[in-house]
Amino acid sequence: MNLSLDAYDLKHCGKMMMALNEQRESKEHSDFAIMVGDKEIPAHRNVLSAGSDYFRAMLSHENVESRTGIVTMQQVQYSSVKTCIDYIYTGNILTHDEEDCEQLMHTASMMQIKGLCDKIAILLEEELSPESFYSTKMIANTLNCTGLVESCNKYALKNFQSIATEDEFKHLNEDYVSFLLGSKLINATEAVKCKALIIWTNFDLETRASMFGKLLEYLDLSKISEKYQKFLVEKEPLVFDSARHHAILMNTLTGGPRIVAEDIDIKNAPKPINAIAVFNMKSRSIQAFHPKMKTWTKLQNIRVDFMGKRFTAVVLGSIYAFDDSGNNSKAVEKFDPSGGTWSPVTDRPVKGFYSSIVAAGGFIYCIGGLNDGYLSNTMKFNSSDSTWAKLPSMPTARNGAAAVELIGKIYVVGGYNSGYLDIVECFDTDAETWTTVPRLGNPRRFFKVCVVEGKIFAVVGNNYNHAIEEYDPAVNSWKVVETMDGKEIEDFASIALNVPYINSEWVSQMQMLPV
Repeated sequence: MNLSLDAYDLKHCGKMMMALNEQRESKEHSDFAIMVGDKEIPAHRNVLSAGSDYFRAMLSHENVESRTGIVTMQQVQYSSVKTCIDYIYTGNILTHDEEDCEQLMHTASMMQIKGLCDKIAILLEEELSPESFYSTKMIANTLNCTGLVESCNKYALKNFQSIATEDEFKHLNEDYVSFLLGSKLINATEAVKCKALIIWTNFDLETRASMFGKLLEYLDLSKISEKYQKFLVEKEPLVFDSARHHAILMNTLTGGPRIVAEDIDIKNAPKPINAIAVFNMKSRSIQAFHPKMKTWTKLQNIRVDFMGKRFTAVVLGSIYAFDDSGNNSKAVEKFDPSGGTWSPVTDRPVKGFYSSIVAAGGFIYCIGGLNDGYLSNTMKFNSSDSTWAKLPSMPTARNGAAAVELIGKIYVVGGYNSGYLDIVECFDTDAETWTTVPRLGNPRRFFKVCVVEGKIFAVVGNNYNHAIEEYDPAVNSWKVVETMDGKEIEDFASIALNVPYINSEWVSQMQMLPV
């Protein structure tokens, strides 16, 4: 008969295990011994079989160990074996040293003690640092600890700059470097990613030089400072020997001879602070909110003639501006930063305004809007041949909704349809299907959503303009993370951005920019 957990007196069970452990330590009724070198660890067959799949398999059939009651273990440390047996009897693990954890994980994995492996993985995860990352990653991969592998990957993306300064970074394989540089969750400036890639490539130039160009494609070179761009163009062989990437940088480098070429020190380079920039009409300034620190920083004043103007635009290499003036709006124009010119591209196939425009996966998506009625159309623009494709319609027709891309999915949030909406719908760009996700805490339209460190933030808007809401995909829910007291935020005027480490000198430089 199987008993449920409720049928057990856990306090009684604990006392029984304590008694068995005391018997083990005094060798009372012990009927099995584990030998590591010349040291012996006494134990009970039934307890070992119950606590370890390794011993259960060993003792379940006739063999030397089951007959003699002795097993000799090799290529393991006595301390690790003893800790594993202690854990079987007590459920506790006392070791915290990194080297001990590595040996213990190996031994616990060999003995197939899953609970102990899970506990060690948690310890290793909690103690992750730039120095321990590489050894922990090796343990996770070698022993196929999928949870620990995922934790290492998240740590590497969040702390890329720190792990890139360690010597072990040079020994990473191409697949892992490609994973890091290609992830949208990587927390590093484009300059730091570029410098890390150069360091990694130069470590084994003969083998890796051919990989450099492909990996460099992950970077947006226009976001690198002009001084470092010029350094790359003039003094970095991996770039100036590549005609293609040399040309790309020359197109973005507009400062001419006034720019002094300057390399960066990857260890001491400014780290990005992920922030949300808003246009505060009350103080006539652009201000940045840092979700992690819950602080605000003034960046720059706003020109008087700029206030009150609205436009719909999206960046996909170039800037694409969408006519948003009324029912007949359909025109789209492209601005080329390298040439400083505007040119028309193919009109939208469905007219309207107040549509949600978002770039994702190398395409531009135009969703919903208004044209004598609420629209649910979903359209995709291919900039390579200036063509539009119609996709499955959004379940809820609406206008004035906000949209953002997060890990291959487009989230359309809020909007208006005979009333303010709190509905959030998600479009999978690969499967081209729609699903519904949890609703906003507060209905709103004419606002922006942006992604910061893997979370979506909804900022201001009609009907609810005094708070920032956060959506965390990990917990699949929304919550208010900041009020906007004392600020008058312009509709639509918020963007996610990565800015260098903010200090008093940097802020003063921003405030001195022409307005």
